[in-house]
Amino acid sequence: MILIMTMNSRGVRRTTVQVMERPWLLLIGLLMIAQAGLCAPPALGRMPQPDDMRGDGVADNTAALQNALDTRKRVAIGSGSHRITRPLRLSSGAALIGSGKIIVDFDSEKMDASNAALYGQGQGIRLEGISIAKRFRDGSYGVGVLIAPGSQNIVVRNVEISGYSARYGIHIVESENFEITGCYIHDFLMNTSADMIVDSPAGIRATRCKSGVISNNRILRIEVGAKGYASVSPVRAAYGRQTYQSDCLTIVQCRAITLVGNILETSGEGIDLLLSQDCTVSANSIRNIWFQGIKMLGVRSTSVTGNVLRDCLQGIGLAEHVALKTDCVGNTVTANTILDPGAPGTFRVPSRVREGLAGAFGIDLDGRCLDNVVAHNTILDTQPKKTMTLAIRQNQKLHNVIEGNNTGANAE
Repeated sequence: MILIMTMNSRGVRRTTVQVMERPWLLLIGLLMIAQAGLCAPPALGRMPQPDDMRGDGVADNTAALQNALDTRKRVAIGSGSHRITRPLRLSSGAALIGSGKIIVDFDSEKMDASNAALYGQGQGIRLEGISIAKRFRDGSYGVGVLIAPGSQNIVVRNVEISGYSARYGIHIVESENFEITGCYIHDFLMNTSADMIVDSPAGIRATRCKSGVISNNRILRIEVGAKGYASVSPVRAAYGRQTYQSDCLTIVQCRAITLVGNILETSGEGIDLLLSQDCTVSANSIRNIWFQGIKMLGVRSTSVTGNVLRDCLQGIGLAEHVALKTDCVGNTVTANTILDPGAPGTFRVPSRVREGLAGAFGIDLDGRCLDNVVAHNTILDTQPKKTMTLAIRQNQKLHNVIEGNNTGANAE
């Protein structure tokens, strides 16, 4: 049995009880509740709205919003569209809550805080219910929400973000104890010639963070256009075409992050856990992915359990990080359902074209993968015209436990 706490469209918190067939979900549920309690600031009560602000999408409301955040800290933003022409800055204890839409009508062309719609640094910062829509600029380095290093107890809940290009909807950097839940992040496009090593869009990115929960978000269509994936990085020209370098979720060098119940569709990768450890990835739905649904490059001591992946070139990929000489060690990949690896999805591009010689594998253990457990997964190709190369591939016969997987007629 597990308690699930949600909030409806009117902001009323609801608690429901569900009986779970899989007892391991209880632990995850309790972790989420504990983390939410840790992150949540005190009750806000009635909050004032900024003075001298019109929600017509034309007036510049930057000064009114910033003044309210500076003087009142906790600010309600009413319905309507509120145009801003420079970043809004939030310090410790600040909150921006409401049903209004923030129209981001500026672009500094830089990869720093000057190009963030909302820039937060401190403790107890809260964003809830608002929408952030950027006026689209192909190749923009803009970010919807940027949380600076050293921040703690950050809550981003039920926020909608759209219209970005080469960067991120939400980026949390070197912070701890955060919650991102119930957000809808969608329709990013990178379709210009770019350095796709540097210019790698993501719905949500956490960089060198610890102790966070990313749950029940919908991240859809974080896309790279034909010009983008034909680009060659001047930094890594030997890599050739960069293909589809974008993610729904990017978790880089993080520790103890829980990713649960997210719906991730149409991007280069669903979840990229680059060089992270001690994370939990569970009950996510991942579909229509150019390369890997869950990418585990140099990942350690992480649990990937009970996810459903469909129409990915490869479902779950474990691999060593060759450049940094970091093995993929001590992970558990269990009870996942992986359907139709290699299916063209909406990309309509055959797998061989998408990733060169990479096969369409359900689970791939590439290079130095050690002491991992891959067990009790279901990996099937249900299509009339089969595209899966192999259910499970291990190209170096190192010590891993691979057992009890349902692969149909496809050998491991």
